[in-house]
Amino acid sequence: MISFILECHLKNQARFSLEEAIEVLLWVENVTGLPYASDPTTCQSAADVAELLKDGVHLCKLINRLLNNGSRASYNPKPKMPFQKMENISNFLEACKAYGVAEISCFQTVDLYENKQCYKVIECLRSLAAVAQARGADVEFPPWVVRLSHSRPRQFPESVMRRGEMVIPLQEGGEKPIE
Repeated sequence: MISFILECHLKNQARFSLEEAIEVLLWVENVTGLPYASDPTTCQSAADVAELLKDGVHLCKLINRLLNNGSRASYNPKPKMPFQKMENISNFLEACKAYGVAEISCFQTVDLYENKQCYKVIECLRSLAAVAQARGADVEFPPWVVRLSHSRPRQFPESVMRRGEMVIPLQEGGEKPIE
């Protein structure tokens, strides 16, 4: 049992990239204009990264900066108690989902607050940046932000569809008889 828990812990650590986390932290600081308690470039581990975001204030300021329509995620700007910090994180996550970040890309509050899976926090922030860029948020985006793809449905005329049915049957695995 202990080896299984250790194996899961090691897998989670392997998924975390400190360089990627620092890039994301610097982007959050740039967008919010709110400096961290300590310099993000001095972070040495996932615990250091989680400590900078643990109170949820930077996260809530980030989502509020990205929301252009006047709606705001409520938050406590100076949380002292653990439940206030966790409530800030929870409010950020709800606002992210409402903004368009897929639920699968979001983390759980304890992932950040208890530093369980810090890589999920960074993944969520990267997804938020991609959604914000797709929605045209008025902030600067670094080159690591992924452009989201959009569907482009196509309508073909009936004549083209009929020609497509005349494909050589062997290209389809040879199951269709030749007519």
